[in-house]
Amino acid sequence: MAVTVPVPWRAAPEVPGHPLATIDMTEVGNGVRMLVELGPLTRSGATAFRVFLHAEGLGRTKEPVLYGLHHTGRLPTHHWVEVTSFQARIPIGADEAEIPEGIDALIVASLASVVPPGGHLAMEYDSPHRHQTALALAAHVPPEATPLGAMMFSAGCGIVFRDLHSADGGREGPRRLEGMRAHDEAHAIQRAAERLVALEAFMGRSKDLDWGVQATCRPLAEKVMGVLRERLGLGDGPVPLDLDAIRR
Repeated sequence: MAVTVPVPWRAAPEVPGHPLATIDMTEVGNGVRMLVELGPLTRSGATAFRVFLHAEGLGRTKEPVLYGLHHTGRLPTHHWVEVTSFQARIPIGADEAEIPEGIDALIVASLASVVPPGGHLAMEYDSPHRHQTALALAAHVPPEATPLGAMMFSAGCGIVFRDLHSADGGREGPRRLEGMRAHDEAHAIQRAAERLVALEAFMGRSKDLDWGVQATCRPLAEKVMGVLRERLGLGDGPVPLDLDAIRR
């Protein structure tokens, strides 16, 4: 008979100096806080983690809202956080709660805050909660104009995106959207110019997309474009063709 060995989960603050301990008890809603637990190391050297939510008056969720992996290393690119599963509807008390968009965005921002310059945040989009993002990416919408990508961009982990799925030869597991934090300001400016051009092109062709995708993604694209224009010091109007001039 096989014996099941329990996973040694520990509260993040019990591991002194661990980066994820810095976001334990972060408030992500009115009276709602994140509880971060660390698990075992994987063969790649990443630390498994999970996040519960604690709501005043209701207590802790009975199941984690997400599971993920955290990795550090010698090079900036060796530093990453990856969410491998996300549960938007979780039991708490005698009922179930749906994770609202505001709390979702603050969870993403909290995880992104652990990622240093040059590192990345990867978020799964296979769960039902990320259905709109999956539809948009399948329609070749720029990642930062999708619901998940827009949150990652806003959190500072979206200067460059990679869509990781089997067709791209990514690691096995759920489909994931990977967003990088810029190495420095020069890197941020360079990539901002490129992304602005891509988003301008998307706005021109978006009228051919499914109406639901348009309604979801066009407002997000416009918001991101506004941020990029401000970062680049550009006003309204066409994007200059001389991107090198923008980067300088």
